[in-house]
Amino acid sequence: MLPPSSLAFIGDAVYTLYMRRRIVEGTDRTVGTLHVSCSRLVNAGAQAAVFDALVADGAFTDEESEIARRAKNAHLHSRAKSATSSDYHKATALEAVIGYAELIGGGRVTELLALCAELSERV
Repeated sequence: MLPPSSLAFIGDAVYTLYMRRRIVEGTDRTVGTLHVSCSRLVNAGAQAAVFDALVADGAFTDEESEIARRAKNAHLHSRAKSATSSDYHKATALEAVIGYAELIGGGRVTELLALCAELSERV
């Protein structure tokens, strides 16, 4: 089992790429507009809101909940630049779960990312 920070490192890349693909599909926007759209979805505050909604919906398996708990409570060596500490920890927890789902394979990562995208439009 990788440390939560390593899972979050992978999850951050997977989450960002997924959201970028969703934004780009079917659009013909400038790079600057694409960046602004992506930045609204991929930041600690937005990810924390998605994390809270997933927790409230009971969307995580028991193992994913444990990974999220460990990641949320981990001592992080970096600091949030424009988010509260709480939001930063929740975003890290979400990214760790996404990273875990990516690394174990199967369709779970796609399912989680689709849920995240749906929730990010509502929160």
